[in-house]
Amino acid sequence: MQENESHVYLVYGVYRHRAMMASNKYSQQGLKDGWTRATFILRKDHLEKIKSVSYWERKKIKEVIDEALTLYMRGKKTRRKSNG
Repeated sequence: MQENESHVYLVYGVYRHRAMMASNKYSQQGLKDGWTRATFILRKDHLEKIKSVSYWERKKIKEVIDEALTLYMRGKKTRRKSNG
């Protein structure tokens, strides 16, 4: 991919604790507790791999992303960002 080309891909349904984000009732419609909708920009090759893993493992894309983020975050120490 050339540097001047732009590709934008959106990923929805990424897990995040509700207390960390302002709740929009419409965006939360139909979701289980502890889940929210969010939009992210990611590389095209990552999206293709996520879709491939999702297909071959017979999982939803949000499940594949949740598993990947869970593994990435395991053992990481985090703290809340101050609003300042």
